[in-house]
Amino acid sequence: MRDESKHMNYRLLLLFYFINCSLIAQEITLQLRDSLSGEPIPFATVMTNFGENAISNEEGLFRLNREAFFVPEDSLFISCMGFKAFGEAIKQLSDSLLFLSPKAIELNAVILSQNNLSAVQVVKKARERVKDKYDLSLTKKTFFLRESFDQRWVQRDLKVKKATIKEFNQVFWDSLFKTIPIKDDWHTESYGELYGDWSEEQQKLVVKRAVELADTVNEKGYEQIENKITTVLDENVKENSYFKFKSGIFSTKVDREEVIEQPKDSTQTALVAEKEEEEFPKEEAFYRGRKNRLKGLFTSLIKRDRMDISVLNKSHLYDYEIVNFTYMDGTPVYIIDFQPNGKKGKYKGTLYIEADQYSLIQMDYENVRSIRDFSLLGLSFNMHGRKTQLKFGRFKKGKYQLQYLDIETKFRTGIERPIKILEKNKYVKGRRKQNELSGKIHFKLEQKSNVTLVTFNSEKVSKASFEALKETKVFTPAKRDSYDPSFWEGYTIMEPNKAIKAFTAN
Repeated sequence: MRDESKHMNYRLLLLFYFINCSLIAQEITLQLRDSLSGEPIPFATVMTNFGENAISNEEGLFRLNREAFFVPEDSLFISCMGFKAFGEAIKQLSDSLLFLSPKAIELNAVILSQNNLSAVQVVKKARERVKDKYDLSLTKKTFFLRESFDQRWVQRDLKVKKATIKEFNQVFWDSLFKTIPIKDDWHTESYGELYGDWSEEQQKLVVKRAVELADTVNEKGYEQIENKITTVLDENVKENSYFKFKSGIFSTKVDREEVIEQPKDSTQTALVAEKEEEEFPKEEAFYRGRKNRLKGLFTSLIKRDRMDISVLNKSHLYDYEIVNFTYMDGTPVYIIDFQPNGKKGKYKGTLYIEADQYSLIQMDYENVRSIRDFSLLGLSFNMHGRKTQLKFGRFKKGKYQLQYLDIETKFRTGIERPIKILEKNKYVKGRRKQNELSGKIHFKLEQKSNVTLVTFNSEKVSKASFEALKETKVFTPAKRDSYDPSFWEGYTIMEPNKAIKAFTAN
């Protein structure tokens, strides 16, 4: 009986083990919080023993995926500036919340050990020997890119002074502008592999999955507005006419065919479409946009093997102060605050500089005055907001590589000018002028863009492999008119924020 009982217990234990393993999903989502304040911990680095890496979003959330089921040996390791390192077997995690403990370091003792360098000296050292600190070679980087854009109309008026086409009266334009959505936003998410270094020339992109979140109702609304205008023009504008657009001292000429689409027979339409497809494939537009975006992000940081960040290169415009010292993955790190010392400096923020090699490993900054402010002859543009968060990380204990970059930009655009549109036709007897629409336009638009890039890992590639690689130049993203949590199942990405989760068509 005792032996049977032992065998029975063994079988029960084995059964419970397999049940437990089957319950461990291939995907987990966790949130990091400060053990003292309870606040979320954003932008923490998450590494695993099976090669999947992640970074927590602004709400402290991150997601991990495994091609096979998690096994007892699978572990995660979390590091974040100012917090004690965390390591745990995944199967031991019993809650969706992980609490990290703050780590305080005595400042004075560390400064003495570093020959009492000033903040400016530390910053200057961070600009030196870039090749020794950062991996500038050809690499394959697995990335996730999120681009968000939203806009809000503050004013949209056309005060009609003269309209010889009766349909283009004041009532028409007032009703037309009311149909334009006051608010609109859209998002694009892409996942793939970026091959190359930090130069513009050496970049190749392989897109593996992408989605566009957009309000298709609003898109159709804009199309309907365009159709209403072109229908009126088509019915009232003569063949061979052209338009003269005048606003103050500026004027331009546009042919009728450029404004109004002419009907074609099906054969002609097919031939034109085929030609356009050969010259400018629509599927390539998405690919080219993503590649240009990624290329711009990398080359905006390091150019010709030198740091290209203004608050480092133009250190004479800023005051720097060492405010603290901490450790990250066992490495001592200076925490340096900076702000403008005059009218030319535009940013304030914090630098995190490793004390061993004086490598810039993290940077958080925002503007304190307008970055660009232009106003001339009724045209205005004001870039009044810029917030950047930057983080370099080491993959497989190599040199530093870009791990996280988030850029938020806010700007205003406006037009307040008289406008006159004349229809002219030299093939009609009598006066060349046929029709006129004149008045004053007043548009104001508030806009904001967000670009977030995460690289989850990086590995070297040979020159021969890079040159032989074929890019996915043709790629059509999935389309959604609301947030779909199932779209990224099985992929490690930057967890969506509240705005994206709440996105839905109006």
